[in-house]
Amino acid sequence: MPPNSQKQNPLRQFKHSAPVEEIVIKRLEDLGFLLEEKEFSFGESNFKSKVDLILRRGRRKYAVEVKYSHRIQVALSHLLPRGILLLQAAKRLKGYIPIVAVVVEKLDQRDIRRVAGFVRHFAPEVGWLLVDEYGGAAFKDPEKDEYRILPQLDRRPSMHIVSPESDYPFSARHSKQLSFSDLDQWLLKVFLLGQPGIAPDYWGGPQGIVQNAFQLSKLSGVSRSVANSWFNAMASSGYLKRMGSKEAILLRPNALIEEWRGKYRFGDNRILPYRSMYPVPKSDEYFHDVLGRIKSCNEDTVPLAISGHQACKQFGVKHSSAKSIHVYFWGNIGLVANSLNLVPAEAANEANIFLVEPKYPKSVFGGRVVRKGVPICDILQCYLDLFNLPDRGREQADFIYENILHKMFEKGRLN
Repeated sequence: MPPNSQKQNPLRQFKHSAPVEEIVIKRLEDLGFLLEEKEFSFGESNFKSKVDLILRRGRRKYAVEVKYSHRIQVALSHLLPRGILLLQAAKRLKGYIPIVAVVVEKLDQRDIRRVAGFVRHFAPEVGWLLVDEYGGAAFKDPEKDEYRILPQLDRRPSMHIVSPESDYPFSARHSKQLSFSDLDQWLLKVFLLGQPGIAPDYWGGPQGIVQNAFQLSKLSGVSRSVANSWFNAMASSGYLKRMGSKEAILLRPNALIEEWRGKYRFGDNRILPYRSMYPVPKSDEYFHDVLGRIKSCNEDTVPLAISGHQACKQFGVKHSSAKSIHVYFWGNIGLVANSLNLVPAEAANEANIFLVEPKYPKSVFGGRVVRKGVPICDILQCYLDLFNLPDRGREQADFIYENILHKMFEKGRLN
């Protein structure tokens, strides 16, 4: 069979993306490794084996086997054991230090702990790297005892998981016309959440009827030409149907949110790890103290908005036990940190709180809700942010969608 006609190995390449190995190489190079060789063969002539990568760091050489699966369960039950056996042979025969790299669709803290426990129990001499499509990663150096969470990469996803709804023909041809810029996201929120009947507990932005570009312009505070361009892009993308000049019907809201979720990354924001100036009590007590300080901040000088898991707690829709704290800010970071009694943390795993400078400030701050004096991001912003958080964020995001957002979309003309 000619080389060009051979089928690609699905474990070697994401759908519509660069090879998996390139993602792993980039991460390892960031950690100080240098690539020396790909697909290195070793062993006796009748029993040849092959590892994906050979890298060097200082005088030491490392064999890296790369595995890819959508599901971490498959990696644990099949891919990790195979990779470890191969790497143990490479170490025994050639003296290479072993590292197994696993790429999955989405990581959370539970997945990382499971992999850490598995390797520690069965092959403690093997290092490991976990990477996901959203730029998240964790690394266990084979020469150290503990793993660490790596900084989030500012990257668009390398994989695209196609759902039946996203195969709609309009999406494939025209979805690029929606840029999901700051202004686009703001208009989307006003259009989706500004409708009469949406609970003010979840949306603090403007409310009113929007059936054409003129009404959207008035409600959102953007020019009529911008609103009209947005309407045209929505229509050409198959998400909006115009009924004459006075009415528009939203189509396929689930697909729209899916595309938005795919374009948005929490890592696009500037995420800064901070810790308390003083010894921290129990996490719940500490967050209570943070809330008190947020309430006392002058809104005009220190604009803030809580997102993620702690926002869900304030909304009364907390589903997971995750306790990470993410607070959007705008303006002087020194003033914000001083107001909250914070100092910079040296690493993410040492942080008590993450201060987030938004890439899309209009969209983030425009729909804030203030509950009992506490500024909180709108429910849709919380959903988007949670989908990218490693500590059970997707689980919490799914809960919000199924119990709140989906019901909103089923009301009135959002059917």
